[in-house]
Amino acid sequence: MFEAKRPRPPPSRPTAPGLRARRIRAIIAAPTGVGGPGRRDMAEAPKTHHTPRERVVLAYKGGFADRVPAYPIAGSFAGCLDGLSIEEYCTNPTKATKAMLNYYERYEPDIMIAFNDLAKEAEAIGCHVKYSDYVVPSIDRHVLQDDKGALARLEIPDPKRDGRLPAFLEQCAALTSARLPSALGAVLVGPWTIAMLMRNPELMCLDTIDDPRFVHELMRFTTEYAKRVGDAVLETRIGLSYSDPTASCSLVGPDTYREFIKPYHKDLVDHFRAKKVGTTVHICGTTHQIHEDLVDVGFVAITIDLDQQSDPALKVDQLDRLVTLGNQRGVVAIGNVDVTIFERATRAEIEAEVRRCIDTVGHRSRFVLSTSCELPPRANPDCVKWFMEAAREYGRWDRILAR
Repeated sequence: MFEAKRPRPPPSRPTAPGLRARRIRAIIAAPTGVGGPGRRDMAEAPKTHHTPRERVVLAYKGGFADRVPAYPIAGSFAGCLDGLSIEEYCTNPTKATKAMLNYYERYEPDIMIAFNDLAKEAEAIGCHVKYSDYVVPSIDRHVLQDDKGALARLEIPDPKRDGRLPAFLEQCAALTSARLPSALGAVLVGPWTIAMLMRNPELMCLDTIDDPRFVHELMRFTTEYAKRVGDAVLETRIGLSYSDPTASCSLVGPDTYREFIKPYHKDLVDHFRAKKVGTTVHICGTTHQIHEDLVDVGFVAITIDLDQQSDPALKVDQLDRLVTLGNQRGVVAIGNVDVTIFERATRAEIEAEVRRCIDTVGHRSRFVLSTSCELPPRANPDCVKWFMEAAREYGRWDRILAR
């Protein structure tokens, strides 16, 4: 969403905790372009309140704000909150826009995203979408399932004409026109997930072994498709976040990512970098094995889920690992409050998850607090309220420094 600059290395000499706290207080709100992150004119009084967008920009630049920026990943939840069915929210841009703005007024997140579902790109190329009253839309008929040779006859859809893509562009433009004080982003679908939905996930995994040439052909096609959708979204003056959930190491191994996905992620990122636009990526499930790869690709921000290994003894704190890497390499880590509890959790359970994240990495920059994945469409609205309230309370810099 924002280009990140590489920070200068910190001083090598030891720093007493009290001195460290005073230094951090002095750099809250500090611009990071001159003298490295954290340097500011000492005659200038530290700023004690920031706008949502300022918080996000500072995090992306390696600085500090009055508190940790926070937002939940909200898609169909916003529509359900407004009394819409999931299908209405995903197909009616006027109602969806109204629902998004009502959601913003209710929760005031630091980042506001245009997001309906992850099936729209596949649908526009011929796949069939299945709607439900309780879960996000899915694909139940894959355009290449019975004949992968049909790829040669397909044309890349026009985002301004085909399927529900024009409606999504309308939502993006409406969000920009609303002039909200938050940072803005749009959630698009990454090339691997588009390919998976076109072919069928199980068959696609088999293809990586039986027909790797086809997989690369399909990935070249879907990467060009993802670029075109991104180019159209950029015309609405909103940031880019690609969701590629099926690139997870919970589904495909790190070697599969490096051979079949990483080159196309890099192609996508380089396309927008040439336009001076940074891109964010979200991948579900276990990802710590490919964090270095994602940073190498050039994503400016990476949003992560919880590690989903079945053996608790093997689980990795992905947030701590990614924030450490991100501060070394100038990349923002976003996550990872457990979203699976948002339908039935108590206030105490939500607060405990928020505190887990903030206690682990909140004292470092290049971190944005968020949910581990998309909110369930039927999430308890109070859980979302408790999430934002806990973020505002426990994410305050004066509270973090007082620990």
